[in-house]
Amino acid sequence: MCDIQPYKNQVYETLKKKYNSQNLFVDPEFSATNKSIYHSGKSLNDVQWHRPPIVFRRPEFVIDGYQRGDLDQGEIGNCWFIAGAGAVTLNPDLLQRVVPKNQSFDTKDYAGIFHFRFWLYGQWYDVVIDDQLPFHSDGRLVFCHNKKTKNEMWSPLLEKAYAKLCGSYEAMEGGFTTDALIDMTGGIEEAFELNNPSTATSDFKEQVKRVLWQAYLRKSMLGCSITADPKITEARLSNGLVKGHAYSITRVADVTTNSGSITLIRCLNPWGNETEWNGKYSDNSKAWDEISNEEKQELGVHALHDGEFWMSFDDFFVNFHQLHICHRGPASLGTTEADANVCTWSNLFRDDKLTWKEEMLHGEWIPGSTAGGCGQPNKEKYWTNPQYLVRLNFIDDDDNENLCTMIIALMQKETRQRRLRGLEGEDYVQFRVFKTKVLVQQEFLHDDEYHELNVIYY
Repeated sequence: MCDIQPYKNQVYETLKKKYNSQNLFVDPEFSATNKSIYHSGKSLNDVQWHRPPIVFRRPEFVIDGYQRGDLDQGEIGNCWFIAGAGAVTLNPDLLQRVVPKNQSFDTKDYAGIFHFRFWLYGQWYDVVIDDQLPFHSDGRLVFCHNKKTKNEMWSPLLEKAYAKLCGSYEAMEGGFTTDALIDMTGGIEEAFELNNPSTATSDFKEQVKRVLWQAYLRKSMLGCSITADPKITEARLSNGLVKGHAYSITRVADVTTNSGSITLIRCLNPWGNETEWNGKYSDNSKAWDEISNEEKQELGVHALHDGEFWMSFDDFFVNFHQLHICHRGPASLGTTEADANVCTWSNLFRDDKLTWKEEMLHGEWIPGSTAGGCGQPNKEKYWTNPQYLVRLNFIDDDDNENLCTMIIALMQKETRQRRLRGLEGEDYVQFRVFKTKVLVQQEFLHDDEYHELNVIYY
């Protein structure tokens, strides 16, 4: 399950041998036309498709390594993808799986073909693209780009590969940071609603801080957002934050101030420095005067990327509404060519005390067959929904209640591709977990002897 499959049956190595700098690859599966930008039929004025060597005197695939500041959002509402890709750059072992090595614009190697890898529903795919990108007539890239180093091309090419996976650039409109993180890691999502009055207690706040710290230390990828204004897309607030906008969390740190120890959160806005937090611990905040120069230097306060800012955990908890965590799951561990086929989980929450076993089940709700509804109305059809019986027979070493841990993740397939067919993206779906006891006849015992097993199914 951890092998890498060619997307659209396009094998990069085979195609690369057929082309060179005099005979450049043209991708028939994602053409340089308006349809690849807008599947709905809309169009952008002043857009021309060019290969980077036509626009830049010396384009480079990557310059001085992969940095979170390499990605600046373009003219499409995919801040969630930009934020997710920025977060992945903080984990080089994961990034090298998504962005394969040995890609360049050097004449000896250049053939107009590049490739990137994404995880979809349990399978890694290698996505091949040509390097024709949408530009404005003045040489500006229409979509993702490096604002400072304009001739660096890995981020717009990565975005194009993901747009191909979605069906168009337009299909990338709207989403959560963890949508991109899961597709670039194979990880498991955990989400917290921070602005729910029923849970906004001091205990919950401490729980969120503890989970945030644990996730950061375990190199989980983190994102956050503020609930969107239904009337205004990405409404800007007076504190510099933006509603309905995706941010990535790039660091968590405890620092000592004149008043005691506090936790700081570093966030990154894919828009750059146009919209940054302007409250306490922002770039020019006087609150930094209460922290020693040594700690400020260690935090890199004066060397932040554009769009990156610090804020206290207290302000974070009050101002952000959603916290999204992408835990590194089994597929994330096979991150190099040497261990690409290793699918065993190491312990997600403890230090190598137990091994995780992964099972992946594919199913669907079919009207008249397996679409049994939610139980209201037509209760009599509820049992026809897909059911999976799971037996748990391993005990966590340090569990006082003699229980084991099971994590369930439910994913919808091809939600963005549905948009290309004029259908809605995501439907609301759910799963339910039931604990039941099943009587199983014991082997080698008398026929009337039975043993009780605890079984969970969903």
